[in-house]
Amino acid sequence: MAPDALKRIVPQIRILTLIVLSIAILVGLLIWLMWQVRGSFDSIRWPESVVATEPGEAVTVTWLGTTTMLFDDGITQVLIDGTFTRLNPAQMLPFRQVKSDIATINYAMSAFGMNRLAAIVPVHSHFDHAMDVGHVANRSSAVILGSESTANIARGNNVPERQYQILADDEARQFGEFSIRMLTSVHAPVADGNEEYFPGIIDEPLVQPASISEYRTGAAWSIIIGHPRGTTLVQGSAGIVPGKLTGETIDVVMLGIGGLAALGKEYVAEYWNETVTATGAARVITVHHDDYTAPFGDVRLLPDMFDDVVQTAEWIDDLLAGNDGQVAVELPPFGKPIILY
Repeated sequence: MAPDALKRIVPQIRILTLIVLSIAILVGLLIWLMWQVRGSFDSIRWPESVVATEPGEAVTVTWLGTTTMLFDDGITQVLIDGTFTRLNPAQMLPFRQVKSDIATINYAMSAFGMNRLAAIVPVHSHFDHAMDVGHVANRSSAVILGSESTANIARGNNVPERQYQILADDEARQFGEFSIRMLTSVHAPVADGNEEYFPGIIDEPLVQPASISEYRTGAAWSIIIGHPRGTTLVQGSAGIVPGKLTGETIDVVMLGIGGLAALGKEYVAEYWNETVTATGAARVITVHHDDYTAPFGDVRLLPDMFDDVVQTAEWIDDLLAGNDGQVAVELPPFGKPIILY
C-alpha cells in the first residue's frame, strides 16, 4: 500500500476502533446495571426456619447456599451437593477454564464442622452442584453417591474408587441412622428449546481446570433422606416427572425454586403438586433461590435478568392461599442448623 493511502486509512481505523471500544464499554455498562436489578429477600413474606440452639437437640440441616445442605443428627452427617466455590460471571464465559476454590472448601469444612461426613450426594452434575465433590471427598472419608457423570468428576479429582458409588433409580444406602434413596428425576427446562443447560453426560474423568459447560447434567435426582425421626425430600433440580413421587410420605421438602419464573405460573403449580401435594408434606424450605455468582456466604437473590424469585414466591403464595394453611413455607438462614424434627 502506498504511503499516502496508508496515511488516509490510519485515521479511519482509529475512529472505527474507538467506536467498537465505545460500544463494548456501553454494552458492558448496560449488563452491569441490569445485574444490579434484583429483588430482595425482604419482599418474600415467608418466615425464617427455626434454628437449633443446643448441639444434638434435633436432626438439623444447615443451608450453605444454592442446594448445598448439611444434614446432621449429632452422630452422622450427610452433605447434599457440597459446592462451596463461587464463580463470578466473567469466569462463566465459554472460553474460560475454572477450578475449585480450595481455600473456601477448607474454610467451609472447618467452619461448619464437617468432621463426621458419611455421604456426599449431588442433585445432578452441573458445576454449581458437583464441582467440588472430589475435593470434599478427599478431605473426608465420605462416599459420593450419584450417576456415572458424578463418578467421572470424582475420578478427575483422583478420589479413591471405594469413595464413590453409581446408583440406579430407587436404590438406597444407609449411613448411621440416615437412609438415602435416589429416585431419577429431570432438570427443569430453563434453557432455550425446552431443555436444561449443559445437557448430556460426562463420559470420561473430568480434570480441572475445565469450562463450566463440561459439567453436564448426568442424572438428576429426587433425594429422599430418611431418619427414625422424620423424612426429607430434596428436590433441587426443579424438574417434573409426573407421578414419580405419588405415594411417598414426606415431612419436609427442600424445594429448589431457581429458574421457575421464566417457566410460568402453571409450571410452578404443577411442580408444587408433584412434589409437595403428592407427598403430603406439611413443611417446605426453599433453596436454590440465591445468586450463586456471589461470594460464599453473601446471600442475595439472583438478578431479575436471570430469575424473578419474588414473582415465583408470589405464585407459591397463591397456591398456599388455596390449601387453608396446611403447608408452611420457610426461608433458610445461611449457615445455621435448622431444626427438621
